[in-house]
Amino acid sequence: MMFRGVNQVNLDNKGRIAIPTRYRGELRSDSDSHMVVTVNNTSDRCLWLYTLSRWEIVEASVTALSSFNPVAIRLKRFFIGQATDVDMDASGRLLLPPPLREFAQLKKHIVLAGQGNKFEIWDAENWTAQRDAWMDEGLGDGPMLAELESLSL
Repeated sequence: MMFRGVNQVNLDNKGRIAIPTRYRGELRSDSDSHMVVTVNNTSDRCLWLYTLSRWEIVEASVTALSSFNPVAIRLKRFFIGQATDVDMDASGRLLLPPPLREFAQLKKHIVLAGQGNKFEIWDAENWTAQRDAWMDEGLGDGPMLAELESLSL
């Protein structure tokens, strides 16, 4: 399953968001409506939402990092320690835990930004500000990742 596009949704009074209808069927069949939400591992104030099957791959990779490396230890504590299992209800809604909503500064208007293997969950105002900052910085300026040098778009 690939997640793409920017989807605007609302956070209700109980802290739930509705997954866009076009993703619900695949999410139900791929993960039986089980997902994992966690903080991202960058300085951005957003959450990452994975299907359970994708999360298990990511979690195994992070767990395999050295327990003697201080950076790896912090990543495990932050990224895995904040991970929370969430289930999509019959109406396609997910309850986002209060500590994660607070971390991502989520208010009423939310953006789900598809990232291929996961969704990013942003407060709409923060998303717009960050998107504009990325545009101001220039998406093509600076050194390119080696993996991107041979990419033809």
